[in-house]
Amino acid sequence: MKSQQRLARRFFLNPPVAMTEIQYELREKDLLAFNDHQLKSAEKLQKTLRRHQATIPGLMILIAMVVWFYYQDTLTAAWIGVAAVVWGLAAPFYIRWSTRRKIARLYTDEDKTRILGDYTLRIEPKELVEQSKEGESRIRWDDILRIEAIKNYAFIFVSLDSALIIPRATVKQGDIVEFFKEAEKRIEKAS
Repeated sequence: MKSQQRLARRFFLNPPVAMTEIQYELREKDLLAFNDHQLKSAEKLQKTLRRHQATIPGLMILIAMVVWFYYQDTLTAAWIGVAAVVWGLAAPFYIRWSTRRKIARLYTDEDKTRILGDYTLRIEPKELVEQSKEGESRIRWDDILRIEAIKNYAFIFVSLDSALIIPRATVKQGDIVEFFKEAEKRIEKAS
């Protein structure tokens, strides 16, 4: 009888916490999508893109105008103007493509087999639990910086340049919206 009373008292004083959990698969394109997201906020790359999209073509247009006004050479000025427009449109795409290729080469096949695959994230009162083929890892709520949700992905940042990547398209089990609401509450509470 006393053990039942103790159990009842423990249940009412510390009711069981419903744990929110999601299961998803991480693919190579999801890993590259995270790096793209990081590049969009990289100031150095954005400065380079602006320079190649506006500054260099602007200078080329000025040169074309000088050639046209000073030398009265319409054909050369037109070709310089066309080159400026092509440069302004093509250079940023090339820079992004080149950067993505470089990032993709940073991951070896061994890294990819270790990182990619099925994951389970579970919210517990004091920490976020991540389960993968590598095992289980626990992240305290006060160690998580923020959650960023974009159209097709959500990123749980554990440092400035690393995050848990959750692709919305591959969530197999669990309610992702409920998961993020609960995770946000835990992060705010821990802060």
